[in-house]
Amino acid sequence: MFSILFVLISRTPLFLLRAISLIFYTIATYKNVSHLKITEKNINHCFGENKNLVRESFRETIELALIFPFVWGKKDNYKKLVDPDYLKLKSLDNGRPKIFFTLHMGCVDILIFVLSELLEQANFLYTPVKNKNLDQKLLDIRQRQGGSMFPATPNGVKNLYKSFIDKSNIVIASDLVPHKRGVYEKFFNKECFCIDLVEKLSSKETHDLHFIYLTKGKKNKYKLVCKKIGNKITTLEMNKLFEEAILTAPELYYWEYKKFKKQRNTSSSIY
Repeated sequence: MFSILFVLISRTPLFLLRAISLIFYTIATYKNVSHLKITEKNINHCFGENKNLVRESFRETIELALIFPFVWGKKDNYKKLVDPDYLKLKSLDNGRPKIFFTLHMGCVDILIFVLSELLEQANFLYTPVKNKNLDQKLLDIRQRQGGSMFPATPNGVKNLYKSFIDKSNIVIASDLVPHKRGVYEKFFNKECFCIDLVEKLSSKETHDLHFIYLTKGKKNKYKLVCKKIGNKITTLEMNKLFEEAILTAPELYYWEYKKFKKQRNTSSSIY
């Protein structure tokens, strides 16, 4: 069932998908769904009241719900959504092991497909979905170009670390809130509980370190940005890079996630 749905969406012209998403956006806004409420609270918490950004961000969220199956359903569809200058990054595959860290801006699965295309080998940390059949289907799709996926579970992180020790390339979306282990740091000058895995791994100085993300494109919907960072980075420095990336296109960030859900004082939750 999922395969048929993904294929149908993948064959739909992008302009039509955007029109359909606008209808869904109108309905969801009218019903004031929970994702819209969370988006508004996060944006207001970081920037102050900004109704235009809330609307733009939520429209992107609704459109993204169709963009993901669009790239899942057909192998090369991701190339229709990202500016072609990403191909200049083929020089990344220089034989040295690398850590790529990223954040949830736009369709992050495009990063999986792009890096799987550019690198001979890459290992990705991902969050499994609750539906086991869907999770297996997505796992097959995400690995179809040669990348390897590790679930964001204790065993998955342990196996990712083993691949790190073996000098493999690893890719981590490190802007989510950790389940247990992490540190409190500033994000847009607001304290939040953060993943410090990139800081710990980069301190080993065994891998080149790169920050990679999607922002607003010039020709297509997205543009790929990849920056080489010094060999070591702190979690606060990582958050500052996230802030710089978000400010290039704040509507593309994943504001519907409860970024500030784990506070030192549980009574201070913004949700």
